[in-house]
Amino acid sequence: MTRWIRGAGASLLTTLLLGCAMAGPAAGADKRERPVATGEIDGFVEDYIDTQGLAGVSVALLRDGEILYTKGYGHDSSGGAVTADTPMMLASLSKSMTAMGVMRMVEEGEVELDDPVRDYLPEFDPADRRAERITVRQLLDQTSGMSSSGLVSPDRQAKGSLKEAVAILESMELTAEPGTRFQYFNGNYWMLARMIESVSGEPFGAYLDDAVFSPLGMEDSTTFENAGRAVSETDGLQSGHTSAYGTAVARQEPADFVVGAGSVVSTAADMARWLAPYTSGGRTAEGEPFVSAATIDAMLTPSDPAGEYALGWRDGTPDGSDRPRMSHGGTQLSYSAYQGIYHDREYAVAVLNNSFTLPLETAYPIAEGVIDIVEGKAPEESVPVNAISDYVLAALTVLTAALGTRRLVRAPEWAERLSGRSTLRLTARLSPRMLPFALVCGFIALAAANGADASLLWIWFAWPALGVWALAGVVFNLATVAVRAGFLRRSRSRRAALPHQP
Repeated sequence: MTRWIRGAGASLLTTLLLGCAMAGPAAGADKRERPVATGEIDGFVEDYIDTQGLAGVSVALLRDGEILYTKGYGHDSSGGAVTADTPMMLASLSKSMTAMGVMRMVEEGEVELDDPVRDYLPEFDPADRRAERITVRQLLDQTSGMSSSGLVSPDRQAKGSLKEAVAILESMELTAEPGTRFQYFNGNYWMLARMIESVSGEPFGAYLDDAVFSPLGMEDSTTFENAGRAVSETDGLQSGHTSAYGTAVARQEPADFVVGAGSVVSTAADMARWLAPYTSGGRTAEGEPFVSAATIDAMLTPSDPAGEYALGWRDGTPDGSDRPRMSHGGTQLSYSAYQGIYHDREYAVAVLNNSFTLPLETAYPIAEGVIDIVEGKAPEESVPVNAISDYVLAALTVLTAALGTRRLVRAPEWAERLSGRSTLRLTARLSPRMLPFALVCGFIALAAANGADASLLWIWFAWPALGVWALAGVVFNLATVAVRAGFLRRSRSRRAALPHQP
């Protein structure tokens, strides 16, 4: 009996040890073998869209070059369902694709990263001679020394071609020595796009299709020149949306020349193909060679002095985060997008959003939530920051209108009480109410003096709720001045008509 117990115990121990040995790898299995919880992703994205009042979103997820998941949610501005094949504007995320176009030329031996860009773009004849030293790499990592100075900057001028854009850039004075300071500037990528045309002999869009989109199988991706015409000139592209008072409102994109810096339209399905080489050492989603691993390393390794920006990509790791990433986002006034590469290039995610939102950008949090799910974590609960902010602004708009109406109603009383004061004192009292109107006039005058496209004025409503509040302030303050001045004139006229009292 004892021998049987001992034998059974030994057998049981052996079984347990074997079981542990067999179960060990499974229990500690690499996360590459963990199935993707697509149902959780669906639930998270759908809840996020509903909470934030977005119109439509599409998502792509990859692991080690393998496409795990692509899907669309919500609707476009025509009411159609958003799918993984719905075209959306990528905005500044397009810079990484321009960079890839340049790197394809580097691999072919047609371009050297540390050569002056003038070697490949002889038409660039800068007024600031320091700009002759700007290299291709410095354009890619945004350290050229060129930068925008806001609304009055020459780069805001209306332009219709890359040649015109380069002519504007060559007239600008550098704000830093080439290679010494990171300054994010769309003009760097206009010049790269024009360099691509000069070297290849093709229009920029045609080259990008030949060198990037077609080899990667991105059949539904294309480029446009001006955001204001993109919807009418691009098959399948619908107008995007802006966030207003907890909902998404369709809007037309204003005119904006964006070639090279923000001119790509793509889909979630194509974005999955685009990101495949970054998680597989340069291979396509089908495993075919596309670029070398060294090229991927160069594109994803920050090279600016601050260690922030690489070649069309930036280090998007927040301070104190244990989740390093290389990423890039993009925003138009009616679209936003985000792409990120996580966990030492193991995972990549792209989020396309047919809404532009302020103050909270919404494409990036969706990507973070997807990665949370991949890691087996619960995504952070979504808070409707944009809606709350808009409701506060709506309350301020109502308050502005109420106080303005009160001033208008009491204008006769105000005029009677103050009509005896000097014109100088009354002017000083009323002039502060002209400030909002003066700011609007100044904004318009600056845009006009700089030769900017008139549609740039729509930037006033980039955040609609804020724009409406500001407009209410302009209207009611201007009305207050006009009505008070009118009653003041009448009051003084009545006083002048009264018999003189000795």
